[in-house]
Amino acid sequence: MDAEDVRISKVFEMKELLGFSVKEIAAELQISEPRVYQLIARAKAIGREYRQKYG
Repeated sequence: MDAEDVRISKVFEMKELLGFSVKEIAAELQISEPRVYQLIARAKAIGREYRQKYG
């Protein structure tokens, strides 16, 4: 994830592991809420791609 955009893993960690809200993540990283949703979606897509490849 970091190779593509370091924010992808940070947003995923904050949302899924630490329980931050999208609003909190956006404020902390100084990005828009829609961008947070985009980064979360990309993190999930990377996870799906990894599972398909390495099962």
